[in-house]
Amino acid sequence: MGKKICFVSSSGGHWEELMCLYPIAKEHDSFFVTEEGGQVSDRNLNQIYTFRQINRKEKTFLFHFVRLFAFACKIISKERPDVVITTGALVAYPFCLIAKLCGKKVVYVESFARVNNRSLTGRLVYPFADLFLVQWESMLDCYPNAKYVGGIF
Repeated sequence: MGKKICFVSSSGGHWEELMCLYPIAKEHDSFFVTEEGGQVSDRNLNQIYTFRQINRKEKTFLFHFVRLFAFACKIISKERPDVVITTGALVAYPFCLIAKLCGKKVVYVESFARVNNRSLTGRLVYPFADLFLVQWESMLDCYPNAKYVGGIF
């Protein structure tokens, strides 16, 4: 039996990049996680979970971030993925961390928009990612153990 994969990202550009990996999702037992709104309705995805979009600068950030961790625990526990694949941003971090703590594999794809500097989520996930991919060769200076794969678009 194939691996079960959790594909997770924030909405917007992160989601667009994640959707470039959709052919992989079709080959495996997969589910998706993203933020409410955005382009979620653009695809006919069988299994998708959404969480409200949160901003690090809002006053209630900590409360909503703790709720996001609880949401991630619930989904990881229910779905039991073997691998989490993400293109990043805030919603992805709890899924990566919880999956790793549960002994699962984490694959992180640094954003195509990152040419010379690291994203916050990339900095947080890099130390424990099983596979960390960059889309620009220059990003190997920022993430020496990453693998350069070129653009996924």
